[in-house]
Amino acid sequence: MIRLIFMGTELQDTPDKLNPWASQCSLQACANTLSASVTNGTHQENITHSVLNHTVIDMSSPDPAADYGVYIAGNTDDTAYLLGMEALLSIRGWFSAIFTNGSATRTTSDFTLSVTDPDRAVVVNLTVGISSGETFFDTDIVTAFYWNYYEYANGINMLMSDLAISMTTAFRGFNGAVETNGKSITVESYVHVRWGFAVLPIAAVVATLVFLLAAMTMTHTSGTQVWKSSALVSFLHGLDHQTKERFDTNDSLAAKKKQAKAVKVKLYTDDRDNSILGVEKAAC
Repeated sequence: MIRLIFMGTELQDTPDKLNPWASQCSLQACANTLSASVTNGTHQENITHSVLNHTVIDMSSPDPAADYGVYIAGNTDDTAYLLGMEALLSIRGWFSAIFTNGSATRTTSDFTLSVTDPDRAVVVNLTVGISSGETFFDTDIVTAFYWNYYEYANGINMLMSDLAISMTTAFRGFNGAVETNGKSITVESYVHVRWGFAVLPIAAVVATLVFLLAAMTMTHTSGTQVWKSSALVSFLHGLDHQTKERFDTNDSLAAKKKQAKAVKVKLYTDDRDNSILGVEKAAC
């Protein structure tokens, strides 16, 4: 579609080091075979096959009746994709407009370029290097290529690749773009859950609830007082029988606490030489 010639006089990474150079890049029409997928809302696309157009049309003696369209065959069938001459000339004109034989100069005056090319090549002059001084650019695209050349070892090739991808994306998204033929496959995954493994834990939870409800019912019907986390339960459990009888009443928990403050117990040995916790004498 178009050929770009880049040239300069300085090394990429050494200021004021002369090294005349030139590089030619081209943008070609191609037919890509794509493999795309949408997984969890994320679109992924890979190029599985690419066919480039290497034909050159002779425009030296144009024939109004001739077909100057570019036909590119795909990979899977004999379908030929057309790039009409009207579109090709429009693309060339668009690139020529954005580059406009752009240049980077040290002066604000217009830069006169003496290099001409009869084959509609666009010449981009990157003569001004990274030495000190103020640099002026004709166009934004020249600015991008200028800084890419000096900032990255493979900057021009990298920017050309990005330019080709951007142009492809733009062409595919234009209003009125021709739909691309292909196969669309949808894969849906269904998960069947077998709940047999949950029987045991569910049964354990239900049994626990039944036990708690039964305990609460029995406690309520028997009139047993809820002592909660009171330490009197463990203390009264270890007392001797005589001392326990003093607390064997239906008083409230507050009354039990008040009574416990007046009772002093200690370890003593009974008639059978057993160590018992309680009141050695009947009187407090």
